[in-house]
Amino acid sequence: MIKLFCISAILFIFIFSLGESTLIRPNFYYRIDWENINCIRAPCPQYSAQKVNTNENSTAILSFIYPDGYNKSYLFSEEARSLIIFGSIQPNPNFPTEAKDLKVVRVYKSLPLGNPASATDKYYIFGDNGVRCVTTPCASTDAVLLNIRTKQTVSDILMPYSKNVGKYFDSAWLGSKTVRSDDYGLIGQGTFSSGKITISNAFIHLPDPIGKCDSLPLLKCPGGSIMTYSRNENRCLASPTCTQSSFCTLGMPLCPAGYRLDQFRATEANGCPKYYCDPTFVCKTH
Repeated sequence: MIKLFCISAILFIFIFSLGESTLIRPNFYYRIDWENINCIRAPCPQYSAQKVNTNENSTAILSFIYPDGYNKSYLFSEEARSLIIFGSIQPNPNFPTEAKDLKVVRVYKSLPLGNPASATDKYYIFGDNGVRCVTTPCASTDAVLLNIRTKQTVSDILMPYSKNVGKYFDSAWLGSKTVRSDDYGLIGQGTFSSGKITISNAFIHLPDPIGKCDSLPLLKCPGGSIMTYSRNENRCLASPTCTQSSFCTLGMPLCPAGYRLDQFRATEANGCPKYYCDPTFVCKTH
């Protein structure tokens, strides 16, 4: 009888554990924080995840389960404070009753030199609602409140980066990430007023770009000309051509903290260098 009871108990624990491990947990958007704690005993979570746009308490996180392909040097310790993660919280396998892990589906990181967040700011993603107008402004964009899924039509999205970073910030690159129909658009932290939303901080989907840049042919340019390029919205070099070389000024700009200088021989600049200040955490493209 005792033996039968023990077998039944073990079987129950096994089935319960199996159910716990195979349970499909819902994904949500979480803002991440980090605290440098001197640990005395394990487990010792140093991270926390708070579900954005809610008043729910933060959950202590012991570790993150990342898919392959992430440059993790920009995702841990203090760097984690600039992250929003879409994923699910689950028990840590080594401390199933004491600690939680965050299984990551997507990662978003805030661009440096945003504005201080307002108390009225909320987190949104933006999509095309299909409305087409003859005149402007045209409210063809919906802002979707993260984790809540309510929608609000927006007539304009105002970003701080051209002003804060300077003229070498790539606004075309940022614009290509603002209104999307896929999962790779940015997250905007901002406040609505009169149908417009003023963004304090934009969180970029990582990795960026999503895929590798196309390989470009090596042209044989005639004497006196050089290979030049344009740069597309993915920050990839494109449209190689031969351009007559010209005199170029030697001055090189400096990028502000959090950004690095990208340069290439540009067709539109008659073969002279064209410069951009790109976030340091995005992948180099050439």
